[in-house]
Amino acid sequence: MVSDVTAFMLACYLNGVLEGAIYFKSVSDCSYYSKFLSEQEFDSATGNTMIYKCICKLVPKVDQNKVRVY
Repeated sequence: MVSDVTAFMLACYLNGVLEGAIYFKSVSDCSYYSKFLSEQEFDSATGNTMIYKCICKLVPKVDQNKVRVY
């Protein structure tokens, strides 16, 4: 049985490098976490400031048997 659903992927980047992703059924939930998590700043071990940015992306087909969708 195929259980593909449309989902919204919250993709979070640290200085432009993808660091994590989570899938939501609701664009509202995805947007909430994107706003909450984005623009955080971290100091690296070398003293550089690193900025965390998160965006929501529409993913038309996500297999719920392989990926958890919240």
